[in-house]
Amino acid sequence: MTQSDVLYLTSWFENFTNRYTSSDLEIQANLQYKKGHSQRVRDNMLMIGADLRLDTDQMKLAEVIGLFHDVGRFEQYAKYHTFKDHLSEDHAILGVSILEREHILTERVNESEIEIIKKSIFNHNRRVIRGDISGTTLKFCQMIRDADKLDIFDQIINFYENPGKTPYLAVEKDHEDQRYSLEIIEGILSGNQISYAIVKYPIDIKLVRLSWLLDLTFSIALKTAQRKQYFERLKEFIPSTQDTLQVFKFIEQRLLQKADAN
Repeated sequence: MTQSDVLYLTSWFENFTNRYTSSDLEIQANLQYKKGHSQRVRDNMLMIGADLRLDTDQMKLAEVIGLFHDVGRFEQYAKYHTFKDHLSEDHAILGVSILEREHILTERVNESEIEIIKKSIFNHNRRVIRGDISGTTLKFCQMIRDADKLDIFDQIINFYENPGKTPYLAVEKDHEDQRYSLEIIEGILSGNQISYAIVKYPIDIKLVRLSWLLDLTFSIALKTAQRKQYFERLKEFIPSTQDTLQVFKFIEQRLLQKADAN
């Protein structure tokens, strides 16, 4: 892939997202948010790639994966008016199908790179990466998952800290409801990635997002999370109970182990 190819694909992304506009201010704000999110995740991919000292060709691949990872979100929201996959369809699968339908990759990208792009998009929102993924493809799958989570943490925590003062309209509405599910607590303490399908309460979602810190792979992502104090800031919005204190201690200890390993 050449730099000219990257510019071509970036131009296509711009034109593609411009197809999805609305006179409804909330719908338009959500679509614009996803466009901005895609661009920020691209930047995160380049940050991680630079820290890993990827070669020029792999940096181009990282840039395209970051920009395209949520390409399914625009059609999803236009069709269903939600970003919740369980209420519509899986946005990663939809994204891969859009790229195939548009024939955008086959015009500019070789077969091995296309395979990496598709598998990275497909796996970016899975609870765990498919077990048959390995080598360079696995690295890019891990990169996009880290890059995506870093921006989500930024946006979510900003929303919690500044309710009503952020353009990010796609998050769940915060409530005074302090309930949480023991199933979520037990799942986190078991070291499992939690499915949104078992989420019942707003606190459940915060707990799940806190546990995402354990899924970060690369040193630069972990250092970014530490520098921006995601753990400390997010747990401020979760009530301290006997159950949640166990979760906080578990996650904090695992993060220390990860930091030592890196």
